[in-house]
Amino acid sequence: MSDSSRVYAIHSDEECDRLERQASLSGLDDHLRHLRIPLGAKILDAGCGSGSMTRLIARAEPGASVIGVDVRPHYIDYARKKAAQEGLLNVTFMQGDVFSLPFEQPSFDVVWTKYLLQWLKEPKKAIAEFKRVTLPGGFIVSCDFDGFVVEHFPIERTFEEKLRSVMSSLVDTQMGRKVAPYMMELGLQGVTIEIEKDRVFTVVGAIDEERRRNWAIQWSAALPHIVSQFPSEIDAREFVNRFMAIHDDPKTSSITTMIVSSGMVPKETRNA
Repeated sequence: MSDSSRVYAIHSDEECDRLERQASLSGLDDHLRHLRIPLGAKILDAGCGSGSMTRLIARAEPGASVIGVDVRPHYIDYARKKAAQEGLLNVTFMQGDVFSLPFEQPSFDVVWTKYLLQWLKEPKKAIAEFKRVTLPGGFIVSCDFDGFVVEHFPIERTFEEKLRSVMSSLVDTQMGRKVAPYMMELGLQGVTIEIEKDRVFTVVGAIDEERRRNWAIQWSAALPHIVSQFPSEIDAREFVNRFMAIHDDPKTSSITTMIVSSGMVPKETRNA
């Protein structure tokens, strides 16, 4: 893993299965509307994880060639097995770092990524790499959290401050608002955003069983990474319990925004 990446603090042996279940909660099919896919397109899913979106695009666009890239070999093995089970012939999975993608020339009509950039120390550097492998006239589309897991009401002020501190130690909780400016700085054209609620992490009233399970698995994996933020592991566990209590309360709301940023690689010049 590159030094430009944060630790993927929620990794566990269950992570690929969790990602598949999370995809079913996110309304993944609706994401296809954000992609402008020409006939016979070549599409990259950068940071593909379990490959749920890669496979969805391949099913929706049987004439396209879809490649999923992730840095973790275990995730790539999982994604390949799922694609084989589904009989998908137009999808390929490769191990690779988003800061040094395994493609020498610009070759993709669309580069897609979701829930990735918040885990990177240098997200702009990754977007520059996406631009490098995108054909002139092609699009980069990035789906990112904004206000990730830190917007709740009601919430006690001291706990809210601690929550913001803990989450900031793991991810960039405000990544979504930064992507469009990064794209413009890198010379992408026609940059646009669409803002919507994130369907996985926005909860009004008491949390449902599947979303609660999703959180329990993530906090279990992240616990060793957040203990340093507390006097003891007991305090860290109490923090997690308080977090879950907010979600269990039928009179609370937890809001996470998702921002979809899109930009086109200029037609008149090749990638730098």
